[in-house]
Amino acid sequence: MINEQNIVEKKAKILRILRENMYVATGCTEPAAISYCASVAAGELKKLGDTIESIEVDASKNILKNAMSAGLPNTNKVGVNYAAGIGAIHGNPENVLNVNNDVRTEDYDAAEKMIKAGKIKVIVSREPQLLYIKVVITGKSHKASCTIADDHTNIVNIEVDGKSVFSNEGKGKSQSGEEHISPKEIGEILSVEDIVEFCDKYLDVTKDDIDILKKAEVINFAISEEGLKNDYGLGVGKNLKEFMDARNLVESKSLRAIMKATGAADARMAGAPLAVVANSGSGNQGITINVPVLSYAMDMGVSEEMKYKAQAIANLISIYIKSKFGVLSAFCGAMIASIGAGCGITYLHGGRAKEISFVIQNMIGTLTGMICDGAKPDCSLKIYAGLQTAILSMNFALEGKRVSKDDGIVCENVENTINNVADVSVKCSSDVDDVILSMMLNK
Repeated sequence: MINEQNIVEKKAKILRILRENMYVATGCTEPAAISYCASVAAGELKKLGDTIESIEVDASKNILKNAMSAGLPNTNKVGVNYAAGIGAIHGNPENVLNVNNDVRTEDYDAAEKMIKAGKIKVIVSREPQLLYIKVVITGKSHKASCTIADDHTNIVNIEVDGKSVFSNEGKGKSQSGEEHISPKEIGEILSVEDIVEFCDKYLDVTKDDIDILKKAEVINFAISEEGLKNDYGLGVGKNLKEFMDARNLVESKSLRAIMKATGAADARMAGAPLAVVANSGSGNQGITINVPVLSYAMDMGVSEEMKYKAQAIANLISIYIKSKFGVLSAFCGAMIASIGAGCGITYLHGGRAKEISFVIQNMIGTLTGMICDGAKPDCSLKIYAGLQTAILSMNFALEGKRVSKDDGIVCENVENTINNVADVSVKCSSDVDDVILSMMLNK
């Protein structure tokens, strides 16, 4: 329970957690992070009037896995080498994860020339971090490198000609210049009960800074509309829309919510040049969390206050669970994001801490073990599966039904259940990622 004497301090921290873990990004966040890293290193050479001769990308398994098959904006190109090439050639580091939002055809052509000439090399990192990128760019007269670790935008070192010109000792900074609230701190500040109580009783949507939630509504719905209108990837959302139209299923709130979310993921994974508001480092997770909750809110005709409170619950639950998994994992992030969405939708239907805890128990009892085999067009199918399960879990929860504490890794207390599934992920991720990446690299 939240201590009302400390609510001002608690509120400030929770709102910071929300803002720091939701941000705008163009394209899949892993290739965008590679492009950003390359743009920073290339920028150092450009300051010296040097030109790019070769590029080397040293990246962790999780980064490579998620960057290999995701579409890059404004093109049909995919891959780590293209992401590094266009970031170095074109990217403006001031745009951070939106570094690729105005890439030109000639930038891809220039990157392709370097790739064909064998001037862009990609290697699997031996560094221990799950999220690690080091891009080394060699010019005619100088060499520069940039290293990102632990978070998609957390630059830990920049070197020029072997000398460090910037180091932040691994402490991530928010856009305001404050140090990020760490995953460990998030786990200490939040709990499921605290999140629901905070949003229900203390969040004032008319006074508190919830601009990022409002951006998520506008930006993520825009890419959803794009995905439903045009052919992207597998077209899961578009096909679902056609199925609903043909059978006159327009009254189905659940199908409409899933349709909008999968349509957005279709477009994003195929490289549509539109931004999304991401959650916990993933645009697909931002889509999966926000679009269904907002779709339900619209269909149910709830107040603005109820809508944004439900959206805040959905995002905070996902951030909280993800803080225990780590920013990247062998488990599919759509599962965690779907849990958040299910919790937000449950709140819209009158559920509070008890019912929301039941949703989490039901989801973990069902979808634990859905692996992440990289960011790619078929992610929309996993989002479909996650959201279908989330809505079923909500229906059971609202009826007072939950997976038994005697079943599998599910416990009586929801916090223990979350810790169990996170523990499975942390202890198994390295071995699972080794197997998956080996399969992807040796097709």
